[in-house]
Amino acid sequence: MVGETTQLRDQWRTASLTGGTAGLAGLVLVGTSQALVQVGGGEPAFDAPGEEILRFFEARHDTLYTIGTYLGVLAVLALACFVSVLWALLREAEGNPAWRSAFALTSGITFVALLMSPGWELAGYRTDEGVDAQLARYAFDMGNLGFANAWVAMAGFLAAAGWIMVGTPALPSWLGWTALAAALGFLLGRAFWTTSIWLIPYAVFWLWVVVTSIQLLRGRLRGRSV
Repeated sequence: MVGETTQLRDQWRTASLTGGTAGLAGLVLVGTSQALVQVGGGEPAFDAPGEEILRFFEARHDTLYTIGTYLGVLAVLALACFVSVLWALLREAEGNPAWRSAFALTSGITFVALLMSPGWELAGYRTDEGVDAQLARYAFDMGNLGFANAWVAMAGFLAAAGWIMVGTPALPSWLGWTALAAALGFLLGRAFWTTSIWLIPYAVFWLWVVVTSIQLLRGRLRGRSV
């Protein structure tokens, strides 16, 4: 019995270390990806005209752009790992029926799926073949709208996670309230997706990921069935 308890504790410790590492790795990969993709000039606003968008694509550095987009995909994979570990912890904390943690998982999967879908970066690979301003704008808008839709999925994940954290004594309630605030911000950001308001919940989200990851690495987040 003692051996089984020790083994289970070790398994949770491994999961926490993996999830915490994945969360921090996701932030590093996203930051590096964006830095490489932006070489040649910053990304236009969501509602920028077609000619400006086309110039943005034409100014990309081929090699750095390719590396940057690849790192972006790896960042999504890291986030998927982070979401999975956090779901396991939330499920343990929630107990039965574990419907909120299940909703968190499905929302997280939807978020990852939307981010993995091809977006405006596709146009960057075709500029040498004569992409016109209208096609560039279409690819740009399609990618940005997909990104904006992903905010709704992430809002669902954060809302479910925050709800469980707030109501579970074993988990820090302040971390739950932060998640709920970010969820509300993402929903508002989607309503006004062509503006820059989404940057506020986006920053809060990554701050939450960093803090949660550190808590996982330190073994401070432990689920407990009710």
